[in-house]
Amino acid sequence: MPPYISDNRGAMHTGDGDLYYMAFFADAADRSRKARLASIKELDWLRQRYVHPPGYGQAYDILRTHRTLLLDGAPGSGRSTAAKVLLRELSSGGERFHELSWEDENGKYRVEPDLIGDDDRVWLDLSRAHERIWHALQDDLSSLRKRVDQHGALLVVVLPARGSETLWPQFGPLHSWVDRPSALEVLRRHLRLEGVPGAATSPQPAFLSTDRPMLEIARFAGFVRKAYENTTGTGYPDWYKAAERASTGRGPEVATVVSKLRFGPQRALLLATAMLHQAHVDHVYSAATALLETVDYADERHSLERSDLIESLHDIGAELDAGRRVRFTDLGYDAAVRTHFWHNMPGLRDGIQRWVATMIDRPDLDDTERDELVMRFAEQCLHSMHLQALVDSVARWTKGPKPYRRQLAADRALRYALSVEEHGRFFRRQIYQWATDSHISDALAQVIIIICTEVIAVTHPDQAIVRLHHLARRESRTADARTALLGMVDGDPWMRRQLLARLTRPPTVGKQWDSDVDLFLELADPAAFTAPGTRNRPLIVEAEVQNMLTEGWRRAFQKRGEVDWKTGLRQWLRTAFQDDRHRDVLIGVLVAGGAQRGDVLARLYSEARALPLSIAESREQYAAFIDLILQKIFAVQGIRVT
Repeated sequence: MPPYISDNRGAMHTGDGDLYYMAFFADAADRSRKARLASIKELDWLRQRYVHPPGYGQAYDILRTHRTLLLDGAPGSGRSTAAKVLLRELSSGGERFHELSWEDENGKYRVEPDLIGDDDRVWLDLSRAHERIWHALQDDLSSLRKRVDQHGALLVVVLPARGSETLWPQFGPLHSWVDRPSALEVLRRHLRLEGVPGAATSPQPAFLSTDRPMLEIARFAGFVRKAYENTTGTGYPDWYKAAERASTGRGPEVATVVSKLRFGPQRALLLATAMLHQAHVDHVYSAATALLETVDYADERHSLERSDLIESLHDIGAELDAGRRVRFTDLGYDAAVRTHFWHNMPGLRDGIQRWVATMIDRPDLDDTERDELVMRFAEQCLHSMHLQALVDSVARWTKGPKPYRRQLAADRALRYALSVEEHGRFFRRQIYQWATDSHISDALAQVIIIICTEVIAVTHPDQAIVRLHHLARRESRTADARTALLGMVDGDPWMRRQLLARLTRPPTVGKQWDSDVDLFLELADPAAFTAPGTRNRPLIVEAEVQNMLTEGWRRAFQKRGEVDWKTGLRQWLRTAFQDDRHRDVLIGVLVAGGAQRGDVLARLYSEARALPLSIAESREQYAAFIDLILQKIFAVQGIRVT
């Protein structure tokens, strides 16, 4: 039996082999639902901290009245946050919240209306998109609006800079502008919810003397809280001073310090302290030693000749707390050190990557220290010129034997990267490329499965389905992706419909995947398609769903033998017999699927006649059921019965 963990963030590991997320795949549906609930809590967290700006009321009224809003505003004014808050305020919490993609699998600029389901709350964020993309997407806006109205959904489109200048006249009534909220009120709201005393009457810091993006103000508030918790000074002037120094960067100061640390061990300790900030001193010291070994630094001095640990920490501006954990005395100094080494010492980047991989494998680091190390490394890579470094690291971590700690590290790094809006699209695209690669390692495939189910499915459910589907097509040694994919759509009619559409769409040029037939046979649970969905409307009543199911059964009958589809056929017939409301449609789908195969229709008829009956089921009902099947078989064969 392979080793496993019971939670994708737990530390349980048994056995000597590679780590397999066995328990995860068994309850993928439950995990996916919990992830969606967590996303609602995140929206509520955002809503609590949001200060309504001028123009918000008008935007609210347009969205409530027209169900579609084209939201405009100056860069940094928080309009993307406004979009999410608006959608949350116009909801009960049970709706699906997700972002629409403006680029399809082939890199074309388009938005698919079918990605909007009943009562969905969706946003299309074009704030970082080029104007030509917005111009191209206006062609899709009418069909999007129609879909929104038909399904009782709400849509907010965040316009790019100067997007209103090319707005088509017919969309003018949907346009609204939101100004920047009061920066001081935003800061006070954050401080109050962060638990900093006296937040309601806190003075305005010099930091707000210039217009700051809302994200920077939120980050500044976090530093103020840390300054308060660290008892830096006695009140807001001191807390603000410390927070401003941390927020505006300390690059020149760190550069001066590094220039004075001429020996490799000193610089190694400085970087190790920054990367493992507030970790136990033993772990920081061993990390510094490992860094020297990784970059092949030879220190011939005897340990008696070297500075002791306290002196060494003092030299780099660090200290030990009561728990013997290492920290810098100045707020934000650790981040400035990390940035200096990564961006100003390019010759060391490869060594840092290799060193981080070495540290991930060390059993002496606890989960928190390892997570912090990975996220701090990922943070340095999240720059347009260094994204590939994180991609390469994740791929490297998930290769070779016993990758379980590195799997967890890869999971943590990707979660962090996807949470950064500026780079989320890049990493979702990278995960797509991995998912379509038949040669990725099993360990990386398992990480992708969990990321799709717990992270991507929350904000981009359509993309999660696509990536898991590609993995399921290519896996040979396990069925983990298939299990997770089917589990994710279980109990979710919209996602089930999306997967059905992918499995039954017309073949395109290229490889045909026989595994899609097997996926269809597992997906085609008649109880799921006849269950009351959103608005008490089962999927099976949709004509398009009926056509897709018919095509799925046609391919199954054509490409698989009776032993493969007989169980599903019996289940379908049994449901049709018991469900008089949907009996005609269920039988019609099966018969139409086997219309070109006389042997299949004969088997369908014989299986129907062999259905076991309970005492409560009358012979008259059974006879009518068999008669209905015969009528439909005769009809598809062109036989007229008088």
